[in-house]
Amino acid sequence: MTFYAKPDQTYREHIEAVYLAWKETVYAKMPFIERMANRYSFSVERFLKGSLLTITLHDVGKMIEPFQKMMTAVKQNKPFDKKTNYRHELISFMYSAKYWHVINNENYLTCIPLEALAIVGHHRTLNSDLTSFDRECLMPPPKVLSDGIDEAISIAKELFQKEGLTLPIIDNRSKYGSPYNSLSQLIWGVLNKGIERDGAEKTRAIYFLLKGILHYADWHGSGKSPVLYNVTQAPETVIEELANRCRLKRIEYKGLRPFQEACSKYSGHLIVMAPTGSGKTEASILWALRNAREMGGAKIIYLLPTMVTANSIWERMVDLFGEESVGLTHSTADLFLQDDSEEGEQDIWENRRDVLFNQAFIKPITIGTVDQLLTAGFNSGKWVLKEVNASNAAIIIDEIHAYDGWTLGLIISAIRHFSFLGARFMLMSATLPTILQKLLQSELQIDAIIKEETLLNARRSRYFVSDAFIEDALEGIEKAVLEGRRVLVVVNTVALCQALSQRMSKLNPICYHSQFILKDRKVIEEKLNDAHFVIATQVVEVSLDLDFDWLFTECAPPDAIAQRAGRVNRYRNPQKDSRVYIFQASEKAGKIYNPMTDPSLLLRSFEAFKEAPENINEKDLVKLVNKVYKDYIIEESEPFRDAIQQYRLSQKNRNMIFDSRLKEDKQEVTRQAKYETVSVIPKCFKDEVVLLKPSQRRWFEVKLPLWYVLRNREEIKGITFCDIDYDLKLGATFRKGELLPSMII
Repeated sequence: MTFYAKPDQTYREHIEAVYLAWKETVYAKMPFIERMANRYSFSVERFLKGSLLTITLHDVGKMIEPFQKMMTAVKQNKPFDKKTNYRHELISFMYSAKYWHVINNENYLTCIPLEALAIVGHHRTLNSDLTSFDRECLMPPPKVLSDGIDEAISIAKELFQKEGLTLPIIDNRSKYGSPYNSLSQLIWGVLNKGIERDGAEKTRAIYFLLKGILHYADWHGSGKSPVLYNVTQAPETVIEELANRCRLKRIEYKGLRPFQEACSKYSGHLIVMAPTGSGKTEASILWALRNAREMGGAKIIYLLPTMVTANSIWERMVDLFGEESVGLTHSTADLFLQDDSEEGEQDIWENRRDVLFNQAFIKPITIGTVDQLLTAGFNSGKWVLKEVNASNAAIIIDEIHAYDGWTLGLIISAIRHFSFLGARFMLMSATLPTILQKLLQSELQIDAIIKEETLLNARRSRYFVSDAFIEDALEGIEKAVLEGRRVLVVVNTVALCQALSQRMSKLNPICYHSQFILKDRKVIEEKLNDAHFVIATQVVEVSLDLDFDWLFTECAPPDAIAQRAGRVNRYRNPQKDSRVYIFQASEKAGKIYNPMTDPSLLLRSFEAFKEAPENINEKDLVKLVNKVYKDYIIEESEPFRDAIQQYRLSQKNRNMIFDSRLKEDKQEVTRQAKYETVSVIPKCFKDEVVLLKPSQRRWFEVKLPLWYVLRNREEIKGITFCDIDYDLKLGATFRKGELLPSMII
């Protein structure tokens, strides 16, 4: 009889393919494995033996009658009731635990069978109440196919022998009890004492190494694809691309700037301070290439504050390194993720490969939002793979100043955690307050900070401050547009953005904010580079390569104003009449920026700009930032302290290794919103959306306040729609009488 692991792979084919991928993975990760072994005092040889055990036995549980019947049905294109299947991971757990006991008695690694736990959770989440196996809790153990077990063990022995190792001889034909009961006894009986004995951090590290490598090998083996671990391009590739970009922008290229040259030669943690448009991205990649190489071939992870900026940087990295080498991960990076909850006809690798690789930092370079790294601290998503990859990575966090106390507390926690495991960090900002700079230097234990001194001393625009509100400046805005200037208007709320766009509709402005469905927002973002008149919210602030002539903006904190001003005269043409007009912020804007912890922030910011000279240079902006924030001690703020505590508790409460349940803890968020939002679909798209596949429906989603959705929602065919006005040019607008307190960005 031929036994199958997947519809297109026999059991032998699959295990041998996974083994080959394991060898490639272990080779690529060996410098990291050795660093971890030295850090936590375990034997590399023993670890590799345990890792090979997970590879060779992770699918032995497929040698059961229901699974093989399911494979036969799939191959013959016949229906199969998946509810009669039995999770093969539980059977694999039983066999791997037996072998672990013998191997561990010969050569100790941990007092907990982490290899068996890695196997039992390699498809579904493994949490402390075993909800992934609720069905199996009530089922009798399935019939094991003895001939299949013999074949699986024989293959495992062959692969051990190839590595010069011996798989112990064990009686595999004896009857066993309930796999579910055995797992639950381990989880609820001895796990806590075992972790206490071995050490929580050590247990977590060995677990994510074992399970992470298993995922690598299983996924690559399933797809029959080679392991592409790290980039091999030389720094000259980046330098050449930088020169090409300058030529396309008609900017004279004179070689690397001094700060870029300094970054390219720096080893270890680094803080960089350089204005927008100075080439920070290229400088960071040059630093990353050097440090990744020094680490023995590490990943490169580039993290930004927003999805929009992540998309933009991803496109630039693809131009440099190719799409196969660059992943993109954020909440809407992929809209075609298949259901991974069951095996069978839905287990189509081609539909899931890039999604899984992107989510887990598997590609040599990953671009994403900072949230994707922070969720690993909550043990959510593909946290094991994020841990095993981020721990061996050169990590760039751009616009480090752009986060509030809560998110910054999580970032500091992540920096502490991953730097301890060997990751190297580069933190970048255009306007880094001195107080934040000192905090980051203390956490990274470095004195090094590289500044772009030449451009910091340069003036980009003239600044004008008015006591009026921006609604009173429409005549001046219209005049600037009609004179042919590229004009950017930035306000602090969606409602005002929409109102100004309506009032100035005859000039055909692009209205840009967060309240568009994803499909329309993508179209708008593609138009921004060529737009001559844009009215937007804070979504334009970070890392967008836009170049306007004049900016009209509501007052915001000085670091935000500096980012907005960075979209004006981006390439610093001294002959250009570039201007920044700052107006008083509306009352609603005052409710957005730190209303609880710093209610006078906007007032101090406005007064600081009023007192500043007209010819502000980049260094003056930094001084304004320091002036406004001089009394704000970040590490003493309640949100910062709470976030540090939450990061620690999230792992402790899950015994360091358990996966989180969906929305298990309301405190486990990477951003603290002023009010809770949910993703829904405007009801006007109902007829179109109900005909789409679930994955494609996300193109029509928009995030709205929970209070509004609760009042106006309607469930149709299991889809949550919301009765809200929607306009292609303005986005979602609330019904009359449904006023939103302070809708931002």
